[in-house]
Amino acid sequence: MDKGRVAALDAGRALAIVGVVAVHLSFQFPNLPHAVTLVARMGQYGVQLFFVISAITIFMTLEIDHERCADARHVTLRFYIKRFFRIAPLYYAAIAVYGLISYGATRSGYERAWILGAHGPVDVLLNVLFLHALSQTAINNVVPGGWSIGVEMLFYLIAPLLFFAAMNRVRLVLATIVLLALSIATLSFGDCHGTLDCQVHNNSFSYFWPPVQGPCFIVGMWAWYGFRSHLLGTSSISLRTTWLYFVLAVVFALTTAALGVWLAKSHALAPVFAACAATAFLLFVCARSDAVRRSMQSRVALVIRHCASALGRESYGIYLWHFICVYATFHFFAGLFRQSDRDTSLALYVTTVLVALTASYGLSRLSDRLIQGRATRLSRKLLSHIDGRFDALR
Repeated sequence: MDKGRVAALDAGRALAIVGVVAVHLSFQFPNLPHAVTLVARMGQYGVQLFFVISAITIFMTLEIDHERCADARHVTLRFYIKRFFRIAPLYYAAIAVYGLISYGATRSGYERAWILGAHGPVDVLLNVLFLHALSQTAINNVVPGGWSIGVEMLFYLIAPLLFFAAMNRVRLVLATIVLLALSIATLSFGDCHGTLDCQVHNNSFSYFWPPVQGPCFIVGMWAWYGFRSHLLGTSSISLRTTWLYFVLAVVFALTTAALGVWLAKSHALAPVFAACAATAFLLFVCARSDAVRRSMQSRVALVIRHCASALGRESYGIYLWHFICVYATFHFFAGLFRQSDRDTSLALYVTTVLVALTASYGLSRLSDRLIQGRATRLSRKLLSHIDGRFDALR
């Protein structure tokens, strides 16, 4: 895997996780300057950046495995094993941790909504099975932010089928049309009462569930098949093209902001524009990665680069655990945050975001050592066994 490409994807993951942490903490600071609040609210679209990166990574790894594995069943089985052991162990740990937090808060008399929404054993089971994106009570109430994991796992379920169905441009177009048609039809008949003239509200079940968020993966799929040489750094890109990517990223980002934050008129369309902005941003970073590495000679620039790389590598763990920091600040500092003036609020907000990122990074590293590292070693053993079985059948 090309180092420039890895750095570019890590930069994207770092930007995404900083945005997500920033938006979740911003609600505790009602006295922030209005412009800062609007920028912080844009952090919610870091999730769509994650979706695009995930789709790119998925189709890249499937393509690599397809080149070395003759059997489609072998490729598919390897994919499911790798994805399960990458996502499930930490997610199951999060189910347990947030369950204990919710139980402790309830027993202590704290407001349950501060921790999680109401849910029952069936909702926990749906999260264990990664089917929670299909249930209103399970989608985001067992693990905070778990809706995005549920949507992503449903995409993993069909990703190998999409990969083998879209081996050329014609079939890729057909697959895209089918997926978009299914998304529109499901949204129309499921929440819009047979019409398309309905408003999907932000942070609602209709906004979280797959028909609205699924097209983001389609954008990522097209990004890989249309720009793989750019993403891998195997083709030269002119300076004009590089800055065209930047302009497109800005235009799509502003459109996303207008739809989902400033005007708040079309939340159902905002994720797709956010995914397009994410794709243009990644292409720009990939195109500029060599120049950036050459220019990063100062100590400050190197620190920023290493921090971005570290945040990108640990972004999944930070995503799961940063809610602990959000709850802690809400419980212990809510009064201070709400009573501060604008300048003090801004200083406290920036400090809180940095502290939350640092603390959740530490929790991610700890969980990686205790849980994810063991899961990775187990998956490698299982993959080696599977490879041996299929090699023997040749």
